[in-house]
Amino acid sequence: MKARSRLLLPILTILTVTAVSAASAQDSFLQGDAARALRRAETLLQQKHYQKAAAEFERASELAGGVCPECLLGVGRSYSGAGEIDAALQVTRMGLALLSSPGDRARAYQQLGSLLAIKGDMDASQEAFRKAVQLDGSLEPQVRSSLVQALMKRAADAEEAARKFATEEAAFNGKGPSR
Repeated sequence: MKARSRLLLPILTILTVTAVSAASAQDSFLQGDAARALRRAETLLQQKHYQKAAAEFERASELAGGVCPECLLGVGRSYSGAGEIDAALQVTRMGLALLSSPGDRARAYQQLGSLLAIKGDMDASQEAFRKAVQLDGSLEPQVRSSLVQALMKRAADAEEAARKFATEEAAFNGKGPSR
């Protein structure tokens, strides 16, 4: 996990600097090479190649001539997939700050709500989900689904951590792995 953080943090740093310098970034419409890079990044993300997806989202941002909010949200999803929730939250908040259309902001709040739920910050998660629905009421079913998925991921992560702890404890006590 720490090694992944060290690999992903340089990308986060570059995106942070780019986001600060592009506070008045262009709208979320991408064309040409940038749009193709964004599609490749989404494909890599679906294939669970999180580091490659994050790098391709960064490339799409560079090809767009600066930061693009969609790219930042994509990096956030990549980080989330890699288990880097704090980094995902930071990048998602950066992307959200650059969005202007209510629909895009609603999707970003939905992503933010999911990340906060995975992290266990349920009050902030509910607030983000509430904002998403306020901005776009048609997202309500998707927001509910996102909350359920986030809670299931949180439960699966907790179960995996408990299994790992039990295995390590058994090995420490000389009993071998427990099943």
